[in-house]
Parts: sequence; structure tokens; C-alpha cells
Amino acid sequence: MEENVKAIVEAALYAAGRPLTLSQISKIAGVEGSQVRKVVSEMMKEYNMRNSAIEIVELPGSRYAMQLRATYSPKVRDIVPGGLLSLGELKTLAYIALMQPVKQSQVAKARGSAAYVHIKRLEGLGFVDGKIEGRTKILYTTELFADYFGLPYDVKKLKLQLRWRIKKSELTESTETN
Repeated sequence: MEENVKAIVEAALYAAGRPLTLSQISKIAGVEGSQVRKVVSEMMKEYNMRNSAIEIVELPGSRYAMQLRATYSPKVRDIVPGGLLSLGELKTLAYIALMQPVKQSQVAKARGSAAYVHIKRLEGLGFVDGKIEGRTKILYTTELFADYFGLPYDVKKLKLQLRWRIKKSELTESTETN
């Protein structure tokens, strides 16, 4: 029975393509949450022991996601059909994440008029949300953004971790080019 549960949990995490709550996985697998937690924990260890390119991560709120390890993303970026985000969209998203809450007009001023198209796409993907205040739109990132990039929900912590990742990425790039 346990192997079947493990296969169902693995299938659910893979097929979802997004984080699932413990209760969602429990319902899909047809077992108690405590058993799901145990199975997911075992699977996390197994993926780590195999040095797999895929990992299962635990996110705040008893949520779990199956994802590609960050170290492999640059290696396969070119074969992802169309890629999820263009470089321009990614830069606009990073700007919003670091400056949030931020006026849409400020984003456009910093990133150029293409930012309006980027923002519309980012909202469509669920990474960015906005609220109208008077005659302006205030933008901020969503929980999906935090989940997708493995960042905390708390905006202050999110900004700190994002700055750290950017700094780390810049350091890695500078040592690779030297």
C-alpha cells in the first residue's frame, strides 16, 4: 500500500506543476495527512540521496512542490518551449518584487513602455497582482510568485532573500568569466 501511496503522491506533485497543500495531497492519495507527510519526507530524502535534478520542497503552510533544482535551470533554459518568462519580463518582475508595493507608472518609467505588456503577462500568469488607488495601479507579487521562486511570503524577507540571490548570481557570473 505504501508504495502505491508514494507513486500517487509523486504523480500528484509532478502533474500539478504548482505547490499542493498537505490536505490536497491527502485527498488525492486517499490517506491521512500524517501518512502523506511521512511519505513526502521519505521522497525528499530519496531525491536528495540520488542527487536528482528534481527536488521536492516544503513551503510555508504545509505545502509541497516538485521542481527542477535551481542549479540545472540555466542548463535547460533553451529547451523549455518558449520559456516561461522572457528576459525583459523577468527583469520587470524582479523590479516589482524588489520595489513593491510599487506604482505601475514607476515600473514603466524604470523599465520602459514595454513594462505595460510585461505587467499584463505577469498578472495573467498570476505572479503579479495590482489594486487601483485613485488614478494609479499599485503592483505587488503574489503567493504564487513566492511559491514558484521558493521565496517567503513575508515581503521584507522576500526582498532580502531576492537581493541575496541576485548578489550570489552576480558573484557566480563574475568568477565564471574570470
